[in-house]
Amino acid sequence: MKAGGEHWQWNPNIPFYIGCLPRRGAKSSDVKVRIPYVLSRTGFVLTIYQWFRAPNAFPGHTANAFETPDGKIAFDLPVSDKNVFFWWPDADGNAPDPHDITADMQRFTIDPTSDNLELPRPELLLKKDCEFSRIDERFSMKPYNHIFFLMMDPSLGSDMSRIVPFMGGGFPPYNTMSHLNIETKQLESYLPGPTHLVQEPVFVPRSDDAPEGDGWLMALVNNYTTMASELHIVDTRNFTKAQAVVELPVRLRMGLHGNWVAAQELELLSNFH
Repeated sequence: MKAGGEHWQWNPNIPFYIGCLPRRGAKSSDVKVRIPYVLSRTGFVLTIYQWFRAPNAFPGHTANAFETPDGKIAFDLPVSDKNVFFWWPDADGNAPDPHDITADMQRFTIDPTSDNLELPRPELLLKKDCEFSRIDERFSMKPYNHIFFLMMDPSLGSDMSRIVPFMGGGFPPYNTMSHLNIETKQLESYLPGPTHLVQEPVFVPRSDDAPEGDGWLMALVNNYTTMASELHIVDTRNFTKAQAVVELPVRLRMGLHGNWVAAQELELLSNFH
């Protein structure tokens, strides 16, 4: 920074690290492997904790993780082989062209008992530019089959020439709400409009006992024709169109995260206080 650089900098030469800890009662010493180093001059023993690692990559937002019957951990998330934060280049000033940046949905399989810290090559679940993964949260940390996310697919009909002059910066653009069935590999997408970009979605189950993935996907949408914000609600039984579009009385800037809280949770919180 004293030399005029940014406060963050991409390093293309370090691995992608994954820490693996017990779910309960975890301590820093539980991070996989402890390697003692003796400092020659003082004889002081320094303990280094090693993490699992994979080739250099930019991890996106986790979809889910769960333990398999054989004790391994499946860890699903979008991963890019390029610096997604291209506005923070490396030490030599190198940064990828934003048009070349994509993140595929991948599954890492981790054996927490292994002494080999080099992770096997991840399984490719979907080769599409996707991010902001959400799931049916009733299946969080359990085997599951449905991932919801945002996706950028210009072939679906977005008019980027009309969007780009007004969209601003500081966030990656996504034009669809999408749904992947992991088992069947079926992918379906909802395009809210030709001049619309979508913010992070959330899944709402149809009922407490509904099958996994049966419900609604809802997200804030920015309409660059009207320069207003909308709330789009899509039924997962009919992903081709919105069941409702709520026009908001304010314009909300594009953001990276959005969460909603169920009314039942608010009631529980109110009763608690």
